Amino acid sequence: MWPSKHSGVDTCSTFNNNTAGICLGVVRVKPLGAGAGGGEASSVQAIDEGVTQTVAFDAERARVTVDGREFTYPSHVIAPDMSQEQLYDAFMPPRVTQFLEGVDVNIMAYGQTGSGKTHTMFGPPGIMAEAGAGKFGDDVNPNYGLFPRGLLDVVNAVAELNRGDKRAVLTASVVELGMAGNVDLLLSAAEMKARSKNNHGTWVNGAVSLGVALDKAPDPPRLYGMTELTLESPSDTMAVFAGLATRNTAATLMNDSSSRSHCMAFLTLRVYDPGADTVRTSRFQFVDLAGCERMEDAHGQHITMDWSDPSQLTGLMTNFSLLMLSACVRELLEFRKKKSNAGKKFSTRLYMVDLVPLLQKSMTGEASTACFVNISQAPKNLIHSKFALDFGETFSKLTLNPKPTRPQACVKIVKAAEALKAEATKALNRANGKKSDRFVTMRQAQVRDCDQILAILNTLREGRT
Repeated sequence: MWPSKHSGVDTCSTFNNNTAGICLGVVRVKPLGAGAGGGEASSVQAIDEGVTQTVAFDAERARVTVDGREFTYPSHVIAPDMSQEQLYDAFMPPRVTQFLEGVDVNIMAYGQTGSGKTHTMFGPPGIMAEAGAGKFGDDVNPNYGLFPRGLLDVVNAVAELNRGDKRAVLTASVVELGMAGNVDLLLSAAEMKARSKNNHGTWVNGAVSLGVALDKAPDPPRLYGMTELTLESPSDTMAVFAGLATRNTAATLMNDSSSRSHCMAFLTLRVYDPGADTVRTSRFQFVDLAGCERMEDAHGQHITMDWSDPSQLTGLMTNFSLLMLSACVRELLEFRKKKSNAGKKFSTRLYMVDLVPLLQKSMTGEASTACFVNISQAPKNLIHSKFALDFGETFSKLTLNPKPTRPQACVKIVKAAEALKAEATKALNRANGKKSDRFVTMRQAQVRDCDQILAILNTLREGRT
């Protein structure tokens, strides 16, 4: 749990499940001096010298003021003394219920490097490795963030469904979206090495081929090839935590353990109706966005922007993907204002980064969404905090109208999966071992995805859970 030093005027006592329903823009304020890396060191000095802070907040009225500029858009402002448990209890139970009832849910953490995004989503550095090693067993550790707490709650709820008259399969996937391609974090090290070797470690369609590919053709766009790990009991979650512990992190001048990629943890729930032979599918996305950063603050004055320092290129590409996300939200809002666009559908397919299409349902309002904007109180981080709050202000203008997904006939799903697998296999045979073909990665991913879907449907229809 973070320390409780802060300059705010209220605590978390006003939060409850009834007030946390619509949360397109939630602001979480990091405690003064927590972490103390990079710009946070200025917080420690300010505390010691009694300097008046330039970040103020009012949790009761949901207001934040940074360097004299007041932001009034947040649905909630989370004070630094709100514990991980209190945060979860205030915001997550309604969303877990929605997910179980068939609604797609997206939870995002946005902010500068070192502002507490990963702490909010997963917990402090090292905790996922400890959880993956079984240190906490099936218990909820006090430092757990939104994802591990939500994962354990969902696993228990689905187990309860299966003890009744329902048939359900819950799977988990974890993917790292980064400059070097999309990496399946639930792959074994041996399998990852084999995939990289099979594709010669070359760049395919702009990314190193590691077997997870985005297809923009479906609506919404679809990520193929990621491992879907079936979860039947709380003990199964340890493999998910262990996968998360392998996420790409590195030290920068702003943070000792900076996330150098966007991390997306997916829960997919399929509920089977044996009478109708249909399956209802819902997805819960937990998105820990890589930190936005000014290059000179993260890497110093000697910026080379070449392969001699991959972390600089990673930072550049991260900023670009976040820029694309912000641009998409702004363009969507402008699109809706124009009467000439009435009846037309906005598309995310034109954006170059995978992050944007994967968040399409949040921007169109089809998914229940909460965006946690994390900000630092450190004097040296004021400009970063304002940038983050600017994004939150724009994002909060979107509208939400989430509805449960419609059940699909199993016969139709099977037919589509078998057809896609046959098409992809045929294309791979035509490629005849040409691993540099830009479509090979996608076709390989589609084959794996179809195999997983067919196996899960077989499990549901045979009544094995």
